[in-house]
Amino acid sequence: MTTDKKMVRLGMGDLEWATELLTSAFIDQSPTTHLFQGPRRAIQTAYFMRCSCAYALLFGECYTTEDKQGIALWLLPGSTAMTPGRMYKAGMLSAPLRMGLRAFGRFMGFAAHTDKLHRIAAPTPHYYLFALGVRPSAQGKGVGGLLVTQMLERIDRERVPTYLETQEQRNVGLYQRLGFNVAVQGAFPKLDGLDNWGMLRSASTGQPVGT
Repeated sequence: MTTDKKMVRLGMGDLEWATELLTSAFIDQSPTTHLFQGPRRAIQTAYFMRCSCAYALLFGECYTTEDKQGIALWLLPGSTAMTPGRMYKAGMLSAPLRMGLRAFGRFMGFAAHTDKLHRIAAPTPHYYLFALGVRPSAQGKGVGGLLVTQMLERIDRERVPTYLETQEQRNVGLYQRLGFNVAVQGAFPKLDGLDNWGMLRSASTGQPVGT
């Protein structure tokens, strides 16, 4: 893939606007709509996105486009398992209070299910696309594709696998065109109507991204 547009790496100074972007991108999409419900869902979603972004900034890498229309959060090989110590540093251990007990219970069930499938699908060191969000006004314009494909070019050079999850079936075909295959799939036990697709892209054989 060749393009004049380049992704830009984020730092901690970008946390506030990055949280706003990710909140706007996910508030009306799965899994957020299943996890956070009621009048506090915007606040709960913003807290969840802030912690996720902080975690990736501290222990992975985060990228945006030059015009700040999308964000990709990545965890790196050897650091894809979330540990209590790292979660504490990212502000996640206050989740029961910030989310509320019911929402926190739903979140814990969600996290346990995705973690189980993740460990089954990708047992060896790999890159993990932790989250990919695009501003609603920029969706469908190739922003997400730019962020993912440029990172995949780097990953191809390193020849390691890449793993991601989606809870939107419409995304499965998009990722398949980038070389991902569904490795594991399973409905969430206590979140009616929510399914998870764990997708794995094998270590590169040198074939260009997207072919």
